[in-house]
Amino acid sequence: MTTDTPWSIAYSDTGRAGLATATAAERAAVLAFEKQLARGPHACGELYPDRVGGLYTALLEVGGVLAWTSVLYRVDDTTREVLVVAIVSGP
Repeated sequence: MTTDTPWSIAYSDTGRAGLATATAAERAAVLAFEKQLARGPHACGELYPDRVGGLYTALLEVGGVLAWTSVLYRVDDTTREVLVVAIVSGP
């Protein structure tokens, strides 16, 4: 497997629910962010160590403006899979 191989992206039930309830602009921002994750997830967000492994969080731009929309995700280096755990939208 080469480093040019894209990472696979999966969504937890909570991540899918967040995507389903997002506004059209938020959904577009998350799907664009998904493409960035596939190229290399380690540089897309900030790592917050926790008891399970490592949770990354990334604040997204929605409609060209930095918004209160965040994606929380985990990275599995062994399988080259990114799990979108949650999508959080603010006020």
